[in-house]
Amino acid sequence: MPDPLMTDYSEQMKACAEAIELGISEYVLPSEHHTQINGIDFHYLDWGNDHLPHVVLLHGGALTAHTWDMACLLLRDKYHLVTPDQRGHGDSGWTSDEQLAGDNSGLMAEDTRQFIDHLGFHHFTLAGMSMGGMNSIRYAADHQERLDALCIIDIAPETMRVGIVEMEQFRQDTETMDRFEDFLKRAQMMVPHRAPAHLEYSLLHSLKPTEEGRWTWKQDHRGRRTPAAGAPEVSEDEMRAAREANADRMWDDLKSIKTPTLLMRGGISNVLALDAAERVVEAMPDCRLVEIPGAGHRVQGDNPKDFAAELDAFLSKTLA
Repeated sequence: MPDPLMTDYSEQMKACAEAIELGISEYVLPSEHHTQINGIDFHYLDWGNDHLPHVVLLHGGALTAHTWDMACLLLRDKYHLVTPDQRGHGDSGWTSDEQLAGDNSGLMAEDTRQFIDHLGFHHFTLAGMSMGGMNSIRYAADHQERLDALCIIDIAPETMRVGIVEMEQFRQDTETMDRFEDFLKRAQMMVPHRAPAHLEYSLLHSLKPTEEGRWTWKQDHRGRRTPAAGAPEVSEDEMRAAREANADRMWDDLKSIKTPTLLMRGGISNVLALDAAERVVEAMPDCRLVEIPGAGHRVQGDNPKDFAAELDAFLSKTLA
């Protein structure tokens, strides 16, 4: 059972890297930072070498800043990598009760803007996966003058419902469990293509003990757009209309982004279909698509070696 207060996880990092044959000889932990952003305590990791080109990586839903760790070990000598825990995830703060019924995507967009301002980057690359990809698209549409490059990972206005339902069902089934090992067994069933040591490393940073001595996710699972007391429930038609409006806005944003963009799709993703990814490339002024073999929706976790290689190849050419 892991120590929830562990600060030196270098041995676990090494075991993970060796299990997936990452092929590195030096293991370096990122520095941990906290700052106040948009009304919450914001936690982030900095991998050092701040004289190198800046790259900010935004994780997906139910993940944490550590989802990028294996890729960062491969890229840290060429880029200054910063990976935040987004609102309601990892060791960052949660949305206040007063704001819970509001527009969470708007809050996260403002989080991203304020966080970049806090870092003081005038020019940088932004990469985001799934939820982080949506936040990256929104930021890129509004702040193109600051972006050197954009990387969108396994997300588009059109997604496959089967993958979304599968992830949500897994979350509900594992809301709280008795032992850390119980989560590990369920994770092995969910993603059997990952090495056990890799799953254990991911869960080490994604779980926390409860006051009752059980384990749960480091994630805010309170419902979004919860109606106020006495207000009518949101109907299925209203929710569908909201999803369509969000998709329309994302299409508008994508079409407006002139920043050189790399769209990554997991080769076995059940969230982003190939034809949907190709429509994104057609809609954007400057975008190319790569598929990462053997990777599902969580591309950077399923295949960090190829993810890092493709991102490096794209940035080496774009930033030159």
